[in-house]
Amino acid sequence: MIRALLLSCLLMSAATSHANEPRIECDAAMLVRARQRIESHEEPFATYWSLAKADAEKSLTRKATPFLGADSLQFHHAAQEQGIAARLLAYAWRLEDDEATGAHAVELLHEWASAMPMPGTAFDPDTRFPNSGMDVARGMLPFVVAYDLLSGHPTLTVDKRKKILRWFRALAEGVREGMKRWEESDDFGKQRFQNHHAAHMLGLTLFGAVLHDRAMMQFAYDSEENPKDFKDLIRGLILMPGDEPLGGLRGKPLYAGEIDDRVRTSSGSGLTYCHLSLTLLMFAADVQSRFRREDCLNWKAQGGETLRLSADFYSDFFRAKNATLKGGYYSRDQPHIQNNTPFFGSFEVALHHWPESQNIRNLVSSMNRSQTPRSWLCYYGLPLLTHGVSELEN
Repeated sequence: MIRALLLSCLLMSAATSHANEPRIECDAAMLVRARQRIESHEEPFATYWSLAKADAEKSLTRKATPFLGADSLQFHHAAQEQGIAARLLAYAWRLEDDEATGAHAVELLHEWASAMPMPGTAFDPDTRFPNSGMDVARGMLPFVVAYDLLSGHPTLTVDKRKKILRWFRALAEGVREGMKRWEESDDFGKQRFQNHHAAHMLGLTLFGAVLHDRAMMQFAYDSEENPKDFKDLIRGLILMPGDEPLGGLRGKPLYAGEIDDRVRTSSGSGLTYCHLSLTLLMFAADVQSRFRREDCLNWKAQGGETLRLSADFYSDFFRAKNATLKGGYYSRDQPHIQNNTPFFGSFEVALHHWPESQNIRNLVSSMNRSQTPRSWLCYYGLPLLTHGVSELEN
């Protein structure tokens, strides 16, 4: 009883405090809950953290290697790899008060931000012309989250903050340039709504959040000046029966909640790309919900489109590892979901938001949750610890 009361007080205090409070991937109350789960050896959370902590300790030996080249895809890979290390180290500081892990995460960020030319700002315009905005947005996500988690660390000085935020501001302009390229190129073959658009929107959401730029956040969420804002993407990217999806129906039924990236099934990766777009949209909605203090996860378009519809629809494919379900449209994707575990982390997040969904609950119940991969396909750093529900009874 006393322990429960103390935890309740901590949660209330963390949720109402604004000093040094992370708000991008998780909030202070979620971190308090994660600490309590670890300290009380609650499973599957304690085992999950022991595995993540081991990787964080390995990251202490990682040296900063800022990517200064002109290829945005190589930048994406390098930033994501080093950003994931920084994010893990930042979590270790937050969850176990390990000053050394936090200090190393700060240095990784500072070294990247100090490099010249600023990494990610001097790409060859003839290389990956349609992709560089997306590469920056997706590649920088873990670095942005790491910075948010490191707020309040004693080594994150005012000068270091200024340098890192200047870098973030420059990268945001690169994402805007990517959006402009797609608009001016008629969405490269009239690809009206797809994962590139979702990545651009998420990128501006992240940079807007970390820079405390309300105008950028609004532009990403709902703006007449942005034809691919969050609300536009919910309306256009999520499909409903009667819609005309990119690539046509191919003689198959169209279900509520399918995502227009389904057209990628022609190359055997429709489910992968639909999962990607869903994850990017969910992450953006999660961030916007915390900053706007309103429920963006359940925003419903006029046609009935919601994120939950998509999470419900696609969860069965990944649970059953069966691409022939629901009409067989995705049959060619079978090789890509034989190894389904890298996709699981985002469904931990989905269940957190929609605990009443039986489809999502069935998928999470089928998982070895303590082994939930911290995969780039999920984008969240520690989804089980930050978002995972404790009870899975049906």
